[in-house]
Amino acid sequence: MRTGTYLALLIHNHVRAADVLPPRELDLLKSVGAQLAALGRQLRMFGMPNTLAEPAASELRDLLAHVRHEVELAREASAAVVRRNLMSWEAGHA
Repeated sequence: MRTGTYLALLIHNHVRAADVLPPRELDLLKSVGAQLAALGRQLRMFGMPNTLAEPAASELRDLLAHVRHEVELAREASAAVVRRNLMSWEAGHA
């Protein structure tokens, strides 16, 4: 994005108190959300090896649950930004 275009968008967003990303950046953020959702699905399908002793298996299970939770939080945050931007575009703030 050219510097002048970026500055115009920044001033526009500040004056109108709008959360509007340029279309290219919004598309990239949508893609990130889709990739995070796919990663979350893959982590849910990840099986535990049968050869792990119980303390190690428990630690691994807890770690995977934590990673799944963090991935879901990141996906929800990116989806919220996309939603706010789409609402701003539809409301004519763009």
